[in-house]
Amino acid sequence: MNKINPNEIFGFPVEKQTKQAVQNSKKYFCRFLNKKCDKQSRTIPYPMGVCSVNHSNCKPIICPHRFLENNLVFHDIAKNAFGSANNILLFSEVKLKNVGNFDFVLVKHKPISSKIDDFCAVEFQSDSTTGTGKLVDALKDFIAGENVLENKYAFGLNTYNTIKLSYIQMLIKGQVMEKWDKQIYWVMQKYVFDNMINRFKLKEMDFNKANKTKYFIYDIFENKDLYNLKLVEKKSSTIQIY
Repeated sequence: MNKINPNEIFGFPVEKQTKQAVQNSKKYFCRFLNKKCDKQSRTIPYPMGVCSVNHSNCKPIICPHRFLENNLVFHDIAKNAFGSANNILLFSEVKLKNVGNFDFVLVKHKPISSKIDDFCAVEFQSDSTTGTGKLVDALKDFIAGENVLENKYAFGLNTYNTIKLSYIQMLIKGQVMEKWDKQIYWVMQKYVFDNMINRFKLKEMDFNKANKTKYFIYDIFENKDLYNLKLVEKKSSTIQIY
């Protein structure tokens, strides 16, 4: 049976409400941001704290902050881009005129120095939902103490729109990074990446370190009282491949 309901709320599985999970829910605390959840809905007076959902027989991530778990993504990328995670600075929301914002930029500097050795850009791409009011209803039910896994909520996934918009950004930002001879890493969940590959019939995406546009593909896996993020695939491309 295809479940349609929340999977993680305020960082914890809805079916495993440990003492810490309950405390986080009461404070609307996001364990990925390490502060109060900042995702908003105009229909509720508290944060929209759904991190991932049960839908389409998988667990799509619908909040980009979900990729911040333990800074795993940045460690994986730094090792790939620079050989190690030492002497790395992380900047968020870096604006580039006529191109837009990069979610993050990793900067490698020389040891005990302010001189920059190298840098790379990082973009997070989570999925989004349609009929989100029904997902808000699920959150309300959860806050009220109901077992939301027993219910089916009529929200959908807006995956096509998600990949359509991100695909344009891949082309624009990919050209810039190739011109600069620098790398850009797209962090995506396997569900979204596979959808993009199938919809646009993309080929020749095997991982090649020489390619400037790289895809680090993650998924979440159950681990005791949590779901944990794990790198499952690495792919790459050039603007010519697109």
